[in-house]
Amino acid sequence: RTVAEAWALLWACRVGLWFAPFPWVLRGTRFCAERLRSRRSIDAGGVVEAVRRALPLTLRASCLTQALAGWIMLTRHGTESRIRIGVASPGQQGFKAHAWLESGGRVILGDVADVDAPGGLESFHVIWTLPPEDGAAI
Repeated sequence: RTVAEAWALLWACRVGLWFAPFPWVLRGTRFCAERLRSRRSIDAGGVVEAVRRALPLTLRASCLTQALAGWIMLTRHGTESRIRIGVASPGQQGFKAHAWLESGGRVILGDVADVDAPGGLESFHVIWTLPPEDGAAI
């Protein structure tokens, strides 16, 4: 059941990112996460496992797609989390951007092992978070 939820959310986020402006995707993301609450309890480990098991069934699920789907699931089930998007300084390999999901003070999706950049996540300058850290509207 949790893997099916992850699969549906991965596809919804992927299709949204392909065809809709990013602000629309964010509105849909927040709506699903905050208005479609679930009474069922699930922890961060369960979400990570569900997303990873659903990935082979999802076409080109980028780091942002995974972070959005994971954030929706955790928020729906009452667990706080935060998406971060960062950019790495242009170097010999060119411009790089990456999204990751944090919960409980640690990275749960998009961790250092998933990043092909010297220095891992520390090489990325965070440019955006969901929810915003300063309370600003998105």
